[in-house]
Amino acid sequence: MITFNSYTDFNLKQKKKHKGWLRFVINNENFRQGDLAFVFCDDSYLLNLNTKFLNHDTLTDVITFDYNIGRQINGDIFISCDRVMENSFRFK
Repeated sequence: MITFNSYTDFNLKQKKKHKGWLRFVINNENFRQGDLAFVFCDDSYLLNLNTKFLNHDTLTDVITFDYNIGRQINGDIFISCDRVMENSFRFK
């Protein structure tokens, strides 16, 4: 199962299209789809995770937690919309 959650104003559009693309990539790499959660959040939410689980007191754009079982893809992907937006302007 692929899920998209948001703890910010960001709302991913065309979720079916994104899920289809993710399934295609996973299968094309000879893996099986398991449980994948994409969580869109703000800087403070992600900073809290970064500090709590990784002992890093810094801002970042993405943190992933890998729960793969063999060739089955499972994991949580946390994305700071604040950081992604700032980095898009900064790095063009």
